[in-house]
Amino acid sequence: MTRLVVAAMAIGFSVVANAAPDETSTSNDYGNVGLLQTPTARFSGAGELRIGYASALPYNSPFISAQPFDWLEATFRYTTFNYKGLDGGPFLQDGFLDKSFDVKVGLLGESIYMPAIALGIQDVGGTGLLASEFLVASKRFGDWDLTFGLGWGRLGARGGIRNPLVAIDDSFATREGFGGTSRGDFGGEFEFEKLFSGERMDVFGGLRWAPEGSPWSFEIERDGNDYSLEPFNNDLPVDFPVNAGVAYAILGFGARVGWVRGDQLAFSLYFANDVSARTPKPLDPPPTPVAPKDAVSTLDVSQRSEAEAVDDEQRRAIRDALKRQHIQLLKIENAVLGWQQNVWVAQSRYRDEREVLGRVARTLSMLADQRVARFQIVLVAGGLEQSRTKVDRKSVQRVASKGGALGLGVRHRVPARISLEPVLEDPSLPSGLFDIDWFTGPRYRQSLGDPDESYRAGLYWQLGVAKRWSPYLTTSARVEAEIVGNIDEIERQSDSVLPRVRSDIAEYNRQGKNGLRRLEFNYIRPLSSEWSWRVSGGIFEEMYGGVAGEVLYRPLNSTWAIGANINRVRQREFDQRFDFRDYEVTTGHLTAYQEFPAWGIRTEVSVGCYLARDCGSSVIAARVFDSGAQFGVFATKTDVSSEEFGEGSFDKGFFVTLPFDLFLPRSSKAVASFSFRPLTRDGGQKVRDGQRLYR
Repeated sequence: MTRLVVAAMAIGFSVVANAAPDETSTSNDYGNVGLLQTPTARFSGAGELRIGYASALPYNSPFISAQPFDWLEATFRYTTFNYKGLDGGPFLQDGFLDKSFDVKVGLLGESIYMPAIALGIQDVGGTGLLASEFLVASKRFGDWDLTFGLGWGRLGARGGIRNPLVAIDDSFATREGFGGTSRGDFGGEFEFEKLFSGERMDVFGGLRWAPEGSPWSFEIERDGNDYSLEPFNNDLPVDFPVNAGVAYAILGFGARVGWVRGDQLAFSLYFANDVSARTPKPLDPPPTPVAPKDAVSTLDVSQRSEAEAVDDEQRRAIRDALKRQHIQLLKIENAVLGWQQNVWVAQSRYRDEREVLGRVARTLSMLADQRVARFQIVLVAGGLEQSRTKVDRKSVQRVASKGGALGLGVRHRVPARISLEPVLEDPSLPSGLFDIDWFTGPRYRQSLGDPDESYRAGLYWQLGVAKRWSPYLTTSARVEAEIVGNIDEIERQSDSVLPRVRSDIAEYNRQGKNGLRRLEFNYIRPLSSEWSWRVSGGIFEEMYGGVAGEVLYRPLNSTWAIGANINRVRQREFDQRFDFRDYEVTTGHLTAYQEFPAWGIRTEVSVGCYLARDCGSSVIAARVFDSGAQFGVFATKTDVSSEEFGEGSFDKGFFVTLPFDLFLPRSSKAVASFSFRPLTRDGGQKVRDGQRLYR
């Protein structure tokens, strides 16, 4: 309990910390912002994503590191232990693969008199073979950056000083090994009793010289690790306890070469990109210009007349102007002069709905009847209304004439003076909505956790088709064919004592590398502006098909929603055609959705029963940036014990979502999503059961 209180206080303090990003810092050999083998109190900017590889034999580590906030860094690392003692083989024989999660939080931002201070935990939630905790401070003096830290576990294994936390609680004096050297059978548990524990600890630190304006930097450090206590009883030689190296960083690329332990060459390289901000879109079509306010005369509300028909020429002009901007005009109602005109639009290119509203508002303010005072813009997706937004015409013209929120520099968004209305049904939308739609393109799939190969992946070509029969009923299908991949080469046989609801992934990829991935119908209908429901059926995914139902309550303009779904699904045959296996199960969940716009956080918490007939809860938390990029984590804990679950102890992982238009010169709604699960196990597994309402 003491450890939980200490950790909670540290994380709570970090929320208000002023941790300024350091654009010149590079990654250490564990993927964290730091020197060679040690961390610093520096952070990269919020939204940075780094992917890299480091080698300091006997360790080789590919890593991915994300910075959700200026004060928070999270790293996933896959380390290969290549040394003697694993199976009696010689040094550098194929070794043990181990997954690690690291987290570092900023406690205090640097000031004139105070250093930046950060708290971190390495190798948490895994086997703990490289587990460490640290408190570190960094202070810059011109081109020099000085770091000093206190390390527990592996970072403090030299044991030069007594752990001061022992004076708070005697339990801090006990630590198994120095960081999990006696590896458990399952791993994956968050062992809070080990945090900041151990009778002895040590100091570490270093100095970095980074000349202003130069991509080069030079580093020297003192490491607090005792390499004679490495995992699996390995005693690594240390000829000199000081490490030194030189680093190079420019335009998102970084590399380092160093000399560690006095006898070992180390190197690392990485690529980094800031995915938080929108990028210019020079190939997007320009918005419709807005006429000056004094060029348009609108009637006073008291002077409004009967509805007047929109003539064909005006309708055509509006439709053509929106079409040039890749926005589809579905319907435009006759105007009540001096009052309001209603317009229904759909769009396929712009990810941000605010940009669609801004472009439509500009177009209407220029081309609609000059006597119309207000526009109601109805966004339609999937044949159903998503929102109704009222925009005052004078407000549009006033803001645009001043170069304000509708200007080119800020993405043509709508002005602040708008009002949102409840969503209403309108069955008279044109039949063109219900045409057949199809798509084709590549799809990337991956698998982590095979002990013989840390990473397996496949590239597939997919072909999909969808038919909308009414505003509510849609059918869709998708097939895939493998181009290249090695997922089917997984040799590990499932040792699961639970029903094999996911762990037969290798067999599905061997027999069904070319197959039918989806063939389903979805009937979605609103009950009111706040309630909606769905019925789905067919082949939902690679492994399951069946029937499902869902209901969602989402108050207008709220940041929360609550939904419930239930399904009856059956496991598909491995060849992924139309046959099914004998395993059949009913699953369902009650899910609460909450968004925190001020912090850019989206959360989901659900309780219910899963595919292996286990019951429990799942949590998803994601940092959502203005660009649409997301960094998220997820975890599921059910009534399955760690022994029954197997290696990993419970289901958990993280995901990254990157919009395509981050890297394109024009807008796009397409995204690439990467989900990293350390292992594919059977406990805590949900099924995709149709088109979810919240999305």
